Amino acid sequence: MSYLDTLKHKTVTVLGLGVSGLGTVRFLLQHGISPKVVDTRSVPPGADWLAHNAPDCEAVFGPLAEGALLEADIIVITPGIPLYDRYVAQAITHGVEVIGDVELFARLNTTPVVAVTGSNGKSTVVSLAHAVCQAAGLKVGLGGNIGTSVLEFLDQDLDVIILELSSFQLETTQSLKCASAMILNITEDHMDRYPDFEAYCMAKKRIYQQTDCLVYNIHDEKTYQSHQSALSVGLEAADYCISPTPEGDFFCVNGQPLLSVEHLALSGKHNQFNALSVMALLSPFKIKLDAFQEAFLHFTGLSHRCQLVAEVAGVKYFNDSKATNVGATVTALESLHTEAQKIILILGGDAKGADVSPLKAPILAHCRAIFCFGKDAGLFSSMHLQSYSVSSLKEAVIGANQLAQNGDIVLLAPACASIDMYANYMARGDDFCKWVEEL
Repeated sequence: MSYLDTLKHKTVTVLGLGVSGLGTVRFLLQHGISPKVVDTRSVPPGADWLAHNAPDCEAVFGPLAEGALLEADIIVITPGIPLYDRYVAQAITHGVEVIGDVELFARLNTTPVVAVTGSNGKSTVVSLAHAVCQAAGLKVGLGGNIGTSVLEFLDQDLDVIILELSSFQLETTQSLKCASAMILNITEDHMDRYPDFEAYCMAKKRIYQQTDCLVYNIHDEKTYQSHQSALSVGLEAADYCISPTPEGDFFCVNGQPLLSVEHLALSGKHNQFNALSVMALLSPFKIKLDAFQEAFLHFTGLSHRCQLVAEVAGVKYFNDSKATNVGATVTALESLHTEAQKIILILGGDAKGADVSPLKAPILAHCRAIFCFGKDAGLFSSMHLQSYSVSSLKEAVIGANQLAQNGDIVLLAPACASIDMYANYMARGDDFCKWVEEL
């Protein structure tokens, strides 16, 4: 009996709508399973679809106390709801099995999986890996935390599935078998969700539970775990690294130069690391070098991730609104400072309870000035002698433009979530781009 047949004899509750929840509901309905749907919001995303396409599904929108979670045999929970929620924890204590859509996918999937997590860089790495697989002629799916429900891939004929996974998704995953898996880096993030940094690290390391090939960052020991088949990635002294040659710097595998870094369209040392990570992650698939070369040449990056917006009077403006934690902002500063006389940094928002002190040294080393805005602007304002507190991104862009000198970079890398002022980091990035274009 397949796991789907088992589910048909159980009471299934989908807890939380949105991309993953709605994807779960659609998948279950397609396979003859009618779940109960529970969401804390009175009108959650996907409620209209549910009303029109599955009117027979029981739906409870509002306080979780009314969701009768104890009546379920199994709950498929959205990543946004923590397991320590009072009513979820109570259900677990009473023997209700709580899993996520990734775990449901894992129990049914037979296609090779490449999985990536980390505090920063996940979306760029999985998107570049997807581009390489396409260049190699493979049938490839890309999903998870990047926007496509993993369950959609189960009914497709694919050669490989590439997944971006958050710590929230990994909390409820234990059966995922991977051809290769990697934690890119771990820096403090989501400290409003985890009791301490170690708990956050342990959630990330769940990605390694059942992987054939473990790929890790040689410069970040927290990404390593003992494994019979482990590959190291780093800018130097790693299995996959950058090596200088008489013809320039090359992507190098086990001491052998393979491809000039000039073939990478993306700028910055962090993107060289991302490219090396892709090469290591795809090593089980024996992809020819020309597919990497083609993809590296044509992949120009994702919006809001160290995206060059414009050059105005000799000053480059970069949108890295996706830098929603301290580690991402440090990476952006360390990566871009070699391309600039000085950097003028715009940062602030909701710091999510993180320790922001690791930013002080790179700010002092690389920044001409900083502009601070948003809820936690005060956490950063003392980090530089030329520090300006502003009320909006417009004010920050105008101020940075007035201070910038020829050869400088103006960088939006907020080190914070955007929820205090914007709907999401994309809206924040779009606002930045709008004011840069006004210049």
